[in-house]
Amino acid sequence: MRKLIIVMIMAFAVSCSPYDIDEVLLMRDDISMTMKGEVLFSYDPLTCQMSHNDSKNEYRMFDDKLSEWVIIRCGQRPSYEGQELTADLTWTSDSSVRTMKELTFKIERTDASGTIWMWCRKKSIGIVIKNL
Repeated sequence: MRKLIIVMIMAFAVSCSPYDIDEVLLMRDDISMTMKGEVLFSYDPLTCQMSHNDSKNEYRMFDDKLSEWVIIRCGQRPSYEGQELTADLTWTSDSSVRTMKELTFKIERTDASGTIWMWCRKKSIGIVIKNL
C-alpha cells in the first residue's frame, strides 16, 4: 500500500507544471512569447512589426532594430480552440539564436480579432500570435 501511495505521489508531481497557463499565457493581451514563466518577447506596436505568411503558416514578430524576434512555423493554420498542431520555433535569446523543432502546441483561446493563444505543455512555452 505504501509503495502505491508513493508511486501515485510521484506520478502527480511529474505531471504537474509549476507554470499556471492562466497566469503565464491566457492573461496576456499582447503578441508575445513566454517560456517557463519568463517573457522572452513582447510586441510593442510603436517599436515592433509582425508579419504572416499564409502559405507557410509562418508568423514573424520582431522589433524595429531586428535585435529581438520570434518566428513560429506551424504544420497547419492555427484556427480553433482545442486544435493541436506541431510547429518549429526560432527566437533570439540574449546574444544567440535558439531553435526548437516539432513542438506540439494546443490552441487554448482565440478571439474575434484573430488573436490566438497557443501553449506547448511539454516545454512550458506560450505563444500569442495574430492572424493578419
